[in-house]
Amino acid sequence: MIPNKKSSRVNWAKLYPDLLRIISKKLFDISSFICFRAVCKRWRSATRLSDPPVQFPWLIDWPRCKGKLDFTFRFYSINTHKTHTFEVPDAHIYGPSDGRVMLYECYRCSQECQSFLNPLSWEEQFLPLEVPVDNLRPISLWRKNLKPSVVYLQEDDSRIFCSWHSEKNKWTNTRFPRTRTVAFYDHKFFVAVPSSKRITVIDEASGVVLSDIPHPSRDFYNGYLIATDDGLLAVEISILVSPFLRVDDLQKCEFDVYRLENYPRNPHWNKLSGIGDLMVFVDKNSGFSLKASDFGAGFRGNCIYFITKGNKPNRHGSEHVIGRFDIGLNKTEKMLTPRWLGNRTWERQAAWFMPTLN
Repeated sequence: MIPNKKSSRVNWAKLYPDLLRIISKKLFDISSFICFRAVCKRWRSATRLSDPPVQFPWLIDWPRCKGKLDFTFRFYSINTHKTHTFEVPDAHIYGPSDGRVMLYECYRCSQECQSFLNPLSWEEQFLPLEVPVDNLRPISLWRKNLKPSVVYLQEDDSRIFCSWHSEKNKWTNTRFPRTRTVAFYDHKFFVAVPSSKRITVIDEASGVVLSDIPHPSRDFYNGYLIATDDGLLAVEISILVSPFLRVDDLQKCEFDVYRLENYPRNPHWNKLSGIGDLMVFVDKNSGFSLKASDFGAGFRGNCIYFITKGNKPNRHGSEHVIGRFDIGLNKTEKMLTPRWLGNRTWERQAAWFMPTLN
């Protein structure tokens, strides 16, 4: 007997909500999650924007020159190899900060203003600052709730850290010393101060300096502080500042990883031979970590993903490069990148970006 093909068809719109929720949690690229929710009302109601699947980071590319009015910035997913392009009319793009892009506008507003824009939800938060825009620098702390943050320079050469609190619907300010890298861990800011070769610990709620701890090594100028679920890491990278790095020389990258132990009683740094299930991501300005087990098969832990700029063969310009260093194998490989990422590095910058709909 030949089965009735019409009766054997599956009505995808009537899948059980629990099954839809399980499927949505496997969508590690946020563009796929958006398409999933757009299929029908039942699929949309089975998922919540407040509980999206764990996202794999994108790479963001934006104009380097602040004086040039360039409205475009691009995203690239090293997971799906997709490119997304966005345009923001009448605005200068200053860089990313925890799921947002900092903009400087003087056309759409009645006066000059700075804001953070979520390019996916188009939600915008304006900065309550009246300081020269050249003194502003967006930073990423990679907190779980992805609060946009900015640091601006004071006349006394100190820094003011300004962060958005969505639950309080307001901005908060914290005074920082001059810093190379900042991490947020256990409701505290860990600020690496180059001049003193110390790390200043500041309480988030009160802004009070709690203590100072030493750098993990003598030369931590090129290092990054990275918060994880299990503690605070310090990653030291020597090759990223080399102006002579060639694309073919990525295997010469050197990484040292340390973990902060016994804080606050007897804080000291312990050099690690591996980071287990963690994937660490670093660029020129910041770093963060994810767990490979949260993404399932095909994702490798104990690795460091990094963005740097390498010289092309025969001195034909330079290009942005994404590398992956396997700590266990002590080996670096170049990741697949789009052709546009390697063009005009003197005009455009690149960094990691965590997409979010919140």
